[in-house]
Amino acid sequence: MLPFTGIYAPLRQWIQIFFTNLCALLTIIRCMIGTKIGRYEIQGLLGEGAMGMVYRGRDTIIDRVVAVKTVKISSVAKAGTTHERFYHEARIAGKLSHPNIAHIYDVGQDKGIHYLVFECVEGATLKSVISEGKFIPLPDKLRIITLIARTLHYAHQRGVIHRDIKPANIMLLPDLQVKVMDFGIATLSSVGDTRPDSCQPHRPGALTGTPSYMSPEQISGGSVDRLSDIYSLGVLSYEFLCGRKAFTATSLPMLMDRILNENPVPPHLVNPALNVQISEFIQNALHKDRHLRYKSCSDFADAIDYYLNQAEMESTQDVKAARGYDKKTIIESLQQKYNFFSDFTYEQMLKIFSISSKKTYSSGEIIFRENTIGNNLFVIIAGKVKITKVFEGNAEPTQLALLKTGDCFGEMAIMDSSARFATAIADTDCVMIAINEVILRVSEPQLCLKLYRNLATILSEKLKKSDTRMNELWMRIKQLST
Repeated sequence: MLPFTGIYAPLRQWIQIFFTNLCALLTIIRCMIGTKIGRYEIQGLLGEGAMGMVYRGRDTIIDRVVAVKTVKISSVAKAGTTHERFYHEARIAGKLSHPNIAHIYDVGQDKGIHYLVFECVEGATLKSVISEGKFIPLPDKLRIITLIARTLHYAHQRGVIHRDIKPANIMLLPDLQVKVMDFGIATLSSVGDTRPDSCQPHRPGALTGTPSYMSPEQISGGSVDRLSDIYSLGVLSYEFLCGRKAFTATSLPMLMDRILNENPVPPHLVNPALNVQISEFIQNALHKDRHLRYKSCSDFADAIDYYLNQAEMESTQDVKAARGYDKKTIIESLQQKYNFFSDFTYEQMLKIFSISSKKTYSSGEIIFRENTIGNNLFVIIAGKVKITKVFEGNAEPTQLALLKTGDCFGEMAIMDSSARFATAIADTDCVMIAINEVILRVSEPQLCLKLYRNLATILSEKLKKSDTRMNELWMRIKQLST
């Protein structure tokens, strides 16, 4: 066995440091398990971030599993800055309420330990998915990218710029939903201004983020806004689809130079499974000139959604039920049952059907889950669909409706990308028309506007009725209290 001398001395030093840190980490874990931080009982370690440890915990009051993030301070001098950044993350997370963003439950301090409490997300980071080479079909990978893009668009609309989009900060759930994590270095655009050009410069010479995923302007100390997040998402997408980073280098200065001055190898040349169109989506997000990128993460997601819908339409042309259904009967049923379709002509409905994909589901298959994001309105052309919801305090889902041929559901997804209210499950083998908001908006903007207007009218009427009912209840309460 060779002695650890000469050229092997650095290796010995590295091994010593590694085992020293490992022993220290194991000691921390052993000491923490079973203890409490605030009202949270620590059950184990979930991970270690740049700012501190993240533990799996249990809320002892409401018996809920949570993630407890604690702050790590390397020196007294840095304590003020670290605490400020730590609570900054809490303030940012508190502004966002979205199914694909980890929810924050609590923030506090106990025995000198500052902590944040988030929902505990069961899944794997995209970083581990990529490094382990886990197989995910290409269409599913593209849908995952659109989910991340639409989640970032939601944050951008509320003035929040993430600034550290990378695979390690995206959690992939078993059902291929995502959770965008770690808003620790996020920033707010100008108050009340969420235009693409609203941005905040950061201190020159201060790299805030992860270099491999930074935009050219972020590296050079320029303005950082939603367009910078789009670039980072492009880098993430490149790595997710190609299995390797867009830029690699043996040193940080070399990496920065490549990001500033070189273009990555086109994705379709790295991964032959990608066609030129998908490659262009990624390259459009990776323009050095920020003004040549997509103007919003929503535009990036729309481009991929349009591509996926076209592919789905081609793949379902041979489904017998999709070709042979009674269009006249289905259209008449929709016009009679749903006010938002009542003033569409037969020809207009046929046009909508012609640009929509057809989807098949097996009995028992979940079409969509409650509290997930979607942009499809479904029309049943064969089979039955069960609508269920889990109400607070109930373990089992409650069946709300059983829909059959000629019925539609999921219409609010046309209005915006809000969370689904309930779960839709194929009660029998089903075939459906999936009216995609993006396809309708791009291909038939006038018909889309008409549907928007009809749905908005119905929603407005429901809100008015709700306000009237609330006023009536308030008056009764006032009468009872006098």
